Amino acid sequence: MNTSIDHTEFRIVPLAVDLADRIRQTLADEFGNRLAVWETDSVPCRLCLQRTKPGEPVILFAHRPFDFTGPYAEVGPIFIHARACERYSDSNLFPPDFADRMLTMRGYNADGRIETAELSERGNPEATIGKLFANARVQFVHVRNPAWGCYDFRVERERT
Repeated sequence: MNTSIDHTEFRIVPLAVDLADRIRQTLADEFGNRLAVWETDSVPCRLCLQRTKPGEPVILFAHRPFDFTGPYAEVGPIFIHARACERYSDSNLFPPDFADRMLTMRGYNADGRIETAELSERGNPEATIGKLFANARVQFVHVRNPAWGCYDFRVERERT
């Protein structure tokens, strides 16, 4: 059975621009954390979906990437560039800065429960997305860092 998925069958959904703008302007997240701009090694920005350059200013904040509540709607830390950057817009292409990394991918159903999860193949994340979306109950996938558990971005089925 071929479980790979063509890149046109999914849509990458990065962080919302309005959320990133609000975080940059207020330096506060929705959980009451006061934030700071700081420099770090290279980290993935959840808006442009590119790795920052070492020493580039970033903001770390708490984020819940769910539009529902429940046991799986966890909150975790994510980074964005401290300065404005362009939101990732090539929604049918897996972000190149993430493609060669091992990633955790969790497939959620319409009720927000995890149906299945996989570690991605390095250099072929589309194959892992295909395995997850082969389960008809999987409505969306969260891509995460496997060691730290941090949320990277959402993948949705392309609706035709």
